[in-house]
Amino acid sequence: MLLLAWLFGIIVAIVLIAIVVVFLNRFYRKSSRDVAIIRTGFGGQRTLISGGTLALPFLHKIDEVSLRTIRVDVRRAAEKSLITEDRMRVDAELEFYVRVNPTVDGVAHAAQSFGPKSFTPEGMRNLLEGRFIDAIQAAAASRTMDTLHEKRADFVRDVSALLSVNLAGNGILLDSVSLTRMDQTAFSSLDEQNAFNAVGMRRLAEII
Repeated sequence: MLLLAWLFGIIVAIVLIAIVVVFLNRFYRKSSRDVAIIRTGFGGQRTLISGGTLALPFLHKIDEVSLRTIRVDVRRAAEKSLITEDRMRVDAELEFYVRVNPTVDGVAHAAQSFGPKSFTPEGMRNLLEGRFIDAIQAAAASRTMDTLHEKRADFVRDVSALLSVNLAGNGILLDSVSLTRMDQTAFSSLDEQNAFNAVGMRRLAEII
């Protein structure tokens, strides 16, 4: 009898352990170095950079926020090219490397501002392209075309400075900015009826 009771106890313990393992495997969600998780629902919002939490059906909702660096390409050319201080048109291509600030507040702000499913290259481009263009154009408008070419590093630094503070409020870090291409915009793509273009084209014609 004692042996049977002992065997029965072992079987019950094994079954309970198996149930606990299956339960945790199904409903316990863990963050990782590349992904933070936000649990909402019963018990309020909880943001996890490391560790894990239980997420029960109908009671909780789990959103994942990528912490990886994302490259966003911005190209300004032809009629969308940059306008410099001397009213010249410049084609430019830049690469922006951004990521979510890996802190509890940073993840929460980023998810609230953009939505946790937006952290893809295409999603970030759609959400942030307007800010990138505004910073690029602002930095270009304070320089002549020659200065823009000769002091490319200063131009990139100014773009980065304009964006860093702007993005920080939404939990986004700007890791770096790279100017990969810059050239004078072709005459053939410019509208001569545009006042900016008319001034720039006349000046360029005089130089040529």
